[in-house]
Amino acid sequence: MPCRAVALSAILAAALGAAAFLLTTPPADPARASAERAGEMFVCEQVESRYPQVFGRNCNPGRWGPLSDFTVIDRRNDNTYHCRTGWAEGSLWADGQDCRPQRG
Repeated sequence: MPCRAVALSAILAAALGAAAFLLTTPPADPARASAERAGEMFVCEQVESRYPQVFGRNCNPGRWGPLSDFTVIDRRNDNTYHCRTGWAEGSLWADGQDCRPQRG
């Protein structure tokens, strides 16, 4: 009988752990899903370009997650850069890889 009690308590502990995980894990974020779309545009307060990398700070929109084929615009001088891949951390920053300047 003690073995069954131990097994049952292990099963209950696992179930409670799974329930706690589900309750604390946020639902899928639509903004994160849309950040994976191609063609996004990020307007940033500060942009540093060190080709082929471009790093923008204080960007709008505040997307989060992986990026592909997107544009970073420097709000100060309207310089525009097209990047093939990258990552965004909300409105904090957007980091582009394999970027090139776009001519107007």
